[in-house]
Amino acid sequence: MNKKIFSYGLLFGTAIGAVSALLSAPSSGKELRTQLQESGDEWLNTLKEIKVNVQGLKDSVAKVSKEGKDTILQLTSDIKEIVQQWQLDSKPNKDQLKLEIAEIQQTIAELESEIHKSDKTTVSS
Repeated sequence: MNKKIFSYGLLFGTAIGAVSALLSAPSSGKELRTQLQESGDEWLNTLKEIKVNVQGLKDSVAKVSKEGKDTILQLTSDIKEIVQQWQLDSKPNKDQLKLEIAEIQQTIAELESEIHKSDKTTVSS
C-alpha cells in the first residue's frame, strides 16, 4: 500500500511540476494555450489513472476485509470445536478422578473412625 501512495505522490508531484514549468516558461500566448491544453489532457489521463487505482485499492481493501472476517469466523469455529472435543476426551478422566477422590474421602473417614475407636480404647484402659 505504501508503494501506491508513493506512486500517487510521484504522479501528483510530476503534474504540479509540469504545470509550474509551463506557467513560468517564457512563451507566446498561443504556445502557452497549446501547452496548457496538452497538460490538461495529461491531467485528465492522470486523474483517470488515479480513479482506476483508487477503485482497485478500494476493492482490494474490501476483499482483504472480507477474507479476514471469514478467517476469524473459521478460527473461532475451529477453537470451539477443539474445546468441545477436549471436554469430551477429558470427561472419562474427570469422572475417574471424582471416583478416586470419593474413595480417598471414604478411606480417610474410615481411618478417622478407627483412630477415634483406638483413642477411646486407650483412654479407657
